[in-house]
Amino acid sequence: MKLKNICKVLGVVAAIALTGCGGAKTTESQSADTAAQTTAAESKAESKAESSVQTSTQESKAASDPSAVNVFAAASLKGAMDEIIAEYNKANPDVKISLNTDSSGKLQTQIEEGFACDIFFSAGKKQMEKLKEEGHIKDGTDADLLHNKLCIVAPKDSDTKVTGIANIKDAKSISIGEASVPAGAYAREALSKAYPDLGITKESTGAELKDKLGMDIIENSNVTKTLLSVVDGFGEVGFVYLTDTYGNEDVKVIEKVDDSLTGKITYPIARVNNDEADEKVSAEADKFYDYLKSDSAKKVFEKYLYE
Repeated sequence: MKLKNICKVLGVVAAIALTGCGGAKTTESQSADTAAQTTAAESKAESKAESSVQTSTQESKAASDPSAVNVFAAASLKGAMDEIIAEYNKANPDVKISLNTDSSGKLQTQIEEGFACDIFFSAGKKQMEKLKEEGHIKDGTDADLLHNKLCIVAPKDSDTKVTGIANIKDAKSISIGEASVPAGAYAREALSKAYPDLGITKESTGAELKDKLGMDIIENSNVTKTLLSVVDGFGEVGFVYLTDTYGNEDVKVIEKVDDSLTGKITYPIARVNNDEADEKVSAEADKFYDYLKSDSAKKVFEKYLYE
């Protein structure tokens, strides 16, 4: 693709040079600049693609390790889960726990596709209910464990005029999770209630939101990427969970979105039917599942702003 684009640019330059026009040098300069920009953009895209492949490989490995307790958790839970696993391993050093974090929708799909998973910790009830219907969840193990809040954030030093969802239309761009991402669905729900005349739904695409809100929409595959896109200046403001702002000095919370707009944001947890796990791994998964519901784990979750 890169060679093809460069050849096109060189072809344009050569054609203009043959005409002998006085503006040839200027056009050649512009064409060279275009080639350089194209090359730089493609290099960046290739780098991102490489990174994506590596991440996907790591996730696949994590999700298919039969010797480990495989925990699939919403991206917003990563900080708290890393700390909880570290604490748990101090008392249980021989227990291998593999953590796979991403959007709850993507994790749901991985479980449906047969990835080895022992515990599913979702940021939304919709994904858990679907897996229950399909028979992936062990009977009687699903429980509503945590609650969170949606908030609107901006870069720390931003001079945005947005003070909350009431005037969010003053923003030039919004970073938001895709419709399949719980945080993205909650954001759409809030927007639909704040602006009932616009016809926004939980399923509204980025293109539809752009048309209805009259601004650029940056969609992201999970809430962590939404936060990073705001930090990097791609979105003037963004919708993330309050817990995502814990310890992050690069963003400021503009408004905590009221529960009346989003509904109660609940994080359910459950044991997953995993045919690849032997009796030992299954027993360890039961123990860690119980630990995640213990007072010790609760203290860590509360530290990360979960309710």
